[in-house]
Amino acid sequence: MTTEMQSFYTTNASTYMSHAPAAVDELISKYSSASAPAAFRIQRSRNHFQRFFDRVRLEYYRYEVTFGLYVMTPSEKLVANTFVVVVLSLLFWALVLYFPSLLYHKLSRLVWLLTGHSSQEVGTALGILDIYGNPISPSSIAEHAVPS
Repeated sequence: MTTEMQSFYTTNASTYMSHAPAAVDELISKYSSASAPAAFRIQRSRNHFQRFFDRVRLEYYRYEVTFGLYVMTPSEKLVANTFVVVVLSLLFWALVLYFPSLLYHKLSRLVWLLTGHSSQEVGTALGILDIYGNPISPSSIAEHAVPS
């Protein structure tokens, strides 16, 4: 004797009976999206350029809805979007201007923490500072030192 496990939330396919008339079942099976014939399916063949601009429009729509710009007048939207563009451009400019030197400083500090030697000694040993190092070397500092 086999026992059949059945969930309270799902029905067994063999015991399922529709209470709708046969014509309604036929219409549902004919026009439902799960079993739509190929003639009713919309084929969207869009190139990458169109899909990119659709994605940009979608992201702008999400930005407007998230931050409430959709309720503003066009002049208010212009002011808000100008503020956002200025802040993002200044952030990008600061990133480009200051990040390389910050990264070099933090990596040299990491080298000192890992090896116990200055990054200049390690860089000279590896030949890295010849390309990426500071233009002022200790030897040039000694050459230009003014005797007191």
